[in-house]
Amino acid sequence: MRYLLVIPLFFASMAVAVAQGLTVQGKVTDDKGEGLPGVTVMVKGIASGTATNAMGEYTLNAPSGTGTLVFSYIGFSTQEVPINNRTAVNVTLATDAKALEEVVVIGYGTVKKSDLTGSVASVRGEDLTAIPVTSGLEVLQGKVPGLDLTRSSGQAGAGVDLRVRGTRSIGAGNGPLVLVDGIRYDGPLDVNPNDIASMEILKDATATAIYGSLGANGVILITTKSGSSGKAKVSFNSYYGIQSRNGYADIMTGPEWVEMRRESRRTVGEWSSPADDDKIFNPAQLENFRNGIYTDWADEILGTGSQQNYQIGITGSADKLSYYLSTEYFDEKGLLKNDRMKRYSGRLNVGYNVSEKLKVSTNLMYTYRDRDLRRDPLNQANKMSPLGRPYDAEGNFTTFPVGDASTLNPLVDEQDGAFENNELNKRFFGNLSVDYTPIKDLVFTSRFGVDQFNNRNGLYAGTNTIETGANGQSLARAELTNFSRLTWENFANYSKTLSENHELSAMIGTSIWSETTEAFSAQGRNLLSSTFLFHNLGATQSAYQLGSDLREQSLASFFGRLNYKLLNKYLFTFVMRADGASVLANGNKWDYFPSASVGWLLKEESFLQGVNAISDLKLRLSYGLSGNSSVSPYQTLGSLGKSTYAFDQGSTEAPAFGFYPATLATPALGWETTATTNLGLDFGLFNNRVVGTLDVYQQDTRDLLLPRALPTSTGFERVIYNVGETRNRGVELQLGTVNIDQPNGIRWSSDFSFARNKEEVRALADGVDRDLTLGEYGLFVGHPINVLYDYEKIGIWQVGEEEAAAKNQQQPGDIKVKDQNSDGIITPEDRVVIGNANPDWTLGVTNRVGYKGLELSFMVNARIGNTIISEAAGSYKIDALENGPMVDYWTPENPTNAYPRPNAGTSRASTRYYTTLQYVDGSFVKVRDITLAYSFPQGIADKLRLSNLRVYATAKNYFILMSNIAPYDPERGGALSFPMTRQMVFGLNVSF
Repeated sequence: MRYLLVIPLFFASMAVAVAQGLTVQGKVTDDKGEGLPGVTVMVKGIASGTATNAMGEYTLNAPSGTGTLVFSYIGFSTQEVPINNRTAVNVTLATDAKALEEVVVIGYGTVKKSDLTGSVASVRGEDLTAIPVTSGLEVLQGKVPGLDLTRSSGQAGAGVDLRVRGTRSIGAGNGPLVLVDGIRYDGPLDVNPNDIASMEILKDATATAIYGSLGANGVILITTKSGSSGKAKVSFNSYYGIQSRNGYADIMTGPEWVEMRRESRRTVGEWSSPADDDKIFNPAQLENFRNGIYTDWADEILGTGSQQNYQIGITGSADKLSYYLSTEYFDEKGLLKNDRMKRYSGRLNVGYNVSEKLKVSTNLMYTYRDRDLRRDPLNQANKMSPLGRPYDAEGNFTTFPVGDASTLNPLVDEQDGAFENNELNKRFFGNLSVDYTPIKDLVFTSRFGVDQFNNRNGLYAGTNTIETGANGQSLARAELTNFSRLTWENFANYSKTLSENHELSAMIGTSIWSETTEAFSAQGRNLLSSTFLFHNLGATQSAYQLGSDLREQSLASFFGRLNYKLLNKYLFTFVMRADGASVLANGNKWDYFPSASVGWLLKEESFLQGVNAISDLKLRLSYGLSGNSSVSPYQTLGSLGKSTYAFDQGSTEAPAFGFYPATLATPALGWETTATTNLGLDFGLFNNRVVGTLDVYQQDTRDLLLPRALPTSTGFERVIYNVGETRNRGVELQLGTVNIDQPNGIRWSSDFSFARNKEEVRALADGVDRDLTLGEYGLFVGHPINVLYDYEKIGIWQVGEEEAAAKNQQQPGDIKVKDQNSDGIITPEDRVVIGNANPDWTLGVTNRVGYKGLELSFMVNARIGNTIISEAAGSYKIDALENGPMVDYWTPENPTNAYPRPNAGTSRASTRYYTTLQYVDGSFVKVRDITLAYSFPQGIADKLRLSNLRVYATAKNYFILMSNIAPYDPERGGALSFPMTRQMVFGLNVSF
């Protein structure tokens, strides 16, 4: 009890000490003399403080008159003022010039954010390392409006699928251009987020036109860290996480499958009671059923995985040299055995000032990826009978566990020496730049980039594996790919303040790159010994196959940009680029891509100068053209196909080969072009406590690189032409708010990212409204590109509807679809567009709440309005010969409208309108991540001789707040292979 009495005595003594201090009051104003409300006022070294009132006035108790007051306010420079025993301290805060002069990376240069006229989103700082990721691009999910990003699967080392402002091309590519330190980077992004200084996403024509055809689908600029000034600083970042599956389809248990199998046989009159079970199950399955032996095969296969990462970075400078050095080890184990990816990488960024006018710099990265790829066993696991067990009573592995000699145990690939699929990738990526400043304000840059990798993929599958099948011959295969891209760019930047009212900057340059891809492959069957794996293909004894391929292409470009600022409030940007692509036909290789934009700094106008609620306001308008030439090399030249025939040699025949015209040449094939109009508004409110960007755009793509049907008399089915049009229209909103920023250390900020895009096909070849031969489901004018076209399921025929069902040769228990044209019969013309793969809108919301060194952040991501093809919904085994997901199927006793009656007399292929079962709403709202972090006080860090010490825990992809197909994670897109994972991660950040 006496210890409790000490507590109030302690606080009382503290109150007396404060009371014996000094009371300081005053007023905080801006450079115009206006009072600033909400300014944080603290005594340096003491956590408590106060804030100014609506007039900018404050009153504060200081422990003594020798302390220092610290004034801080968003958008203004923090100021420290000694008290010097004064009771009145008035302060004028200066606008934070650093915030106003924030530099944004754009193509071949930089620009002040305030002078930007294009649509550019920037991600930097803590957003880059907020969550542990496999690919650095993953950090952009939900943070950039207009960027639709999902992880492709839960497989170890899986990449991401991303689109910027929708899909515009049909026959050519749609992926954005990714550049690392100015050099094009394709494939999985192996750059560690801790090595990245900033990521800029260029979206409209003014921003992307400087990259011409390469930037047609948007541009992502990644700038890595450079050396910092001063002595060497070392950082260590590490995390370890446990992975588990994040929802999966409910596969039928043993009793559930038995009931469905019985019902399927009851439908055809082969089962009426359990006494008939011996007619529908083989002896082994029947015995297991009667003994209660069931196996959840998916559960046997899916386990837990892990993810770990270790990164060390060293940065500093000495004399004329600055450097940044880092090394990383990343290891991810998937949910399946032998699904693993290990990555080793090293980075070296060096800058050296040879003289005041000459600087040499280099950014180099080497990556070694070792990846074990698993042949997905879940398809086998989900369809095989649960009336079996993987191991016998003695614990021995059972190859055929369900009583027949054709159904393999889905665990066969996990047995020692049975299966291996390994991929090794060694990649060198980097550039060397020389910057020369002959006169003030003029900089010449010459940059040479190299991207070179060697990839080896080796596969061995023994007999009785999923790859080779039951009693199939073993298979060994090796594939080698060598890739090289060389880039050489030369450009000059000139910037000049002509007078107080005129600023000018210009850039002109050239670029050329060429790439070569060389591939070799060989395989054979019936390997002499499994110990050879894929390392001795000469030991295969049959079914030999050889292949090789060479692809070369290049692009030459000339480009320029002019920026002009008038009266410090009117902005003008003009861009021109000319591209020549080797993949296009002679006479059509070159095209020109201009753009222009204007900006108006409304806040600088006199009528807004006195509006304190508006801190910043800028209006932007841009229009421009970009191109797309993403077709395969030699596609315009035509090609030959190989034909095998028997060659008569008298009494014997020998195999021989001939060649025939496989594809037609397209000598008129030219550029696909996109015209983009963008109207944008950048704003800051209440001293930038609320900042945001609003963009409205329209993109019209013409002369699509599209396959076109040919008359059968030509002997060819299709040829690529420049025909057709698409359009994308949308709105994007990005907001950042500072909700609470209290002197006592409590803070709360939020970020919002919203985008809505409408995509549609505007025209097709020959003026038709639809073409059912293109794509998986066809193309339709007025609809998005990736649509789902089928009959519309409206239920199941019920008892009492026999007569109506019979008109369509159906009966109760069958799938009922809608008669769209009301002609009384169902024909192919009753098919309609029932959905598309694109979301109607996306949303990302990030909140950060902190108190002193403790911070809680969480991000909610939403993707609404898309339709996906559910493998689970489409895997209903109506004949019950195999297992499948648990569904609500029709019986006379269960008159549901969900799934048709089990029927052993039919199959999925012969069931009318069966495909209508697979379309489901793929909308979801999920908590992408929750992170709790603690940064230790500087005093503790100093005692440990550290400059920073932070620990954190992250729950990633744990909670699905809304989904119509729970427990399945819709981000997977409907597939059951390699389900999405959730992670619990623990991390450490240290610097010294």
